[in-house]
Amino acid sequence: MTGRPLVHLVGAGPGDPLLLTRRAAHLLVEADVVVIDRRSLDAVAALAPATAERCYVGRTATGPAWSTDRIVDLLAERAAAGLVVVRLKGGDPFVCSRGGEERLALLERGVACAVVPGVTAATAAPLAAGVRRGRSVTILAGNDDPCYPELDLGTLADPDASLVMLTGRARQGALAAALAAAGLDPTTPAVLVHAASRPGQRVTATTLAGLASHRLPPPTTVIIGPSMPSRAPVTDGAHTTTTPAGGRRAHP
Repeated sequence: MTGRPLVHLVGAGPGDPLLLTRRAAHLLVEADVVVIDRRSLDAVAALAPATAERCYVGRTATGPAWSTDRIVDLLAERAAAGLVVVRLKGGDPFVCSRGGEERLALLERGVACAVVPGVTAATAAPLAAGVRRGRSVTILAGNDDPCYPELDLGTLADPDASLVMLTGRARQGALAAALAAAGLDPTTPAVLVHAASRPGQRVTATTLAGLASHRLPPPTTVIIGPSMPSRAPVTDGAHTTTTPAGGRRAHP
C-alpha cells in the first residue's frame, strides 16, 4: 500500500439496497472488509464479495455495542493493512449517528476518512409509509447516548411542526409525556414505521397519548405532529398495517 490508510464511511440508507447511492454500491462491491452495526443491514452488505470480512459491532441480544475506540481501532488496523475498508452505517452517517465521532477519531490516528452520504430514515420512513408532514420537521436522536447534550424535550412541542425520532424506542413514553406536559394536544397524530423501505415494513398509526403503549421492533422511526398515513385515519387505539415497501405516495 502507498499513501495514507483510508476508511470509507458509507451511509447504508434505510435498508433497501436500491436506495444506496451509486458510490456506496461501488465501494461495497470493491470492499475487503465491511464493518456494520447490525444484521438488519445484511441485504445491503450482501453487495460486498462473499470473501469480504464482515464485522458486526452493534448491540446484540447478548451484549452491548462496541465502544467507538474499539471500532476505530479495528478500522485503523484493517486500513493500515492496505485493505478496502467500508464502515457501513444505517441511514446517513452524520444524522443521529456517531459517524462524526468515528471520523474524527480516525483522523487523530492518521487514517484518512472518505464520507459517502446516505438517505436518512428521517425522510425515507415518512415517504415509504405515505405520511404527510408539517411545514417544518425536527429530527431527534431519542436515545440517551452520553455523547449528546441534555435536551429539554418540552421545547419540541410545536403543534405546527413534525418531530421525527430515529432512535430510542424505549423513550417513546417519556417523549410523549414531555410533549404533553409542554402543551401538545394528546390527540396529536403519531406514526411508527418499522423497517422502512424493506419487504417487512410495518406502519402503526396512533396518537401522542397512545405512543407509550405501542412499540414496534427495531429499526423503528417515530413521527409525531400534523402527520398521518394518507391511507389510514388515526382513531382511538392504533391502526397497524403491513405495507409493500415504497408502495405509497408521499404528500408534502
